[in-house]
Amino acid sequence: MTSPAADLSALLHAQTQLNQPYTLFRAVQEACETRFGFRFLTVLKNLPGTGNVMRMHSSEADYPTGVLKPMGLTEWGKVVLDRGESWLGNSREDVLWAFPDAELILSKGCEACACAPVLWSGRCLGVLSLNAARDSYSPEDMAEMSLIAQCLAPALI
Repeated sequence: MTSPAADLSALLHAQTQLNQPYTLFRAVQEACETRFGFRFLTVLKNLPGTGNVMRMHSSEADYPTGVLKPMGLTEWGKVVLDRGESWLGNSREDVLWAFPDAELILSKGCEACACAPVLWSGRCLGVLSLNAARDSYSPEDMAEMSLIAQCLAPALI
């Protein structure tokens, strides 16, 4: 496994490359796969005032890009999108509480979800979301995920 500094260096380098934002999205996906593992990963863009987020990147075909997801008016949205706080769910009950598409998430064997907001100038631009088996992520993982998520800011502005 690479060091957090090496991962951040690779992500900053990815920002300089052509074919954005896709190059950066793939670099974030690769860093998260190496550091944390996941069943699927998504990058969501916050659309303030609409009650929605838009899926900008996905590692899973069942979660296509360009799709709106009504997360802004949920309790999860209040925590992550409005307050800009990370959210870690590690059980079926957590997934059911957080997501309107919980049954699809659970059908993929995912009872853990780690969501790190992408913050810029005091507002949430979007969210990096990793999904995996129950109890896959820890609070320590969330701290590192939050740093990786911040590298997505240029792609979501």
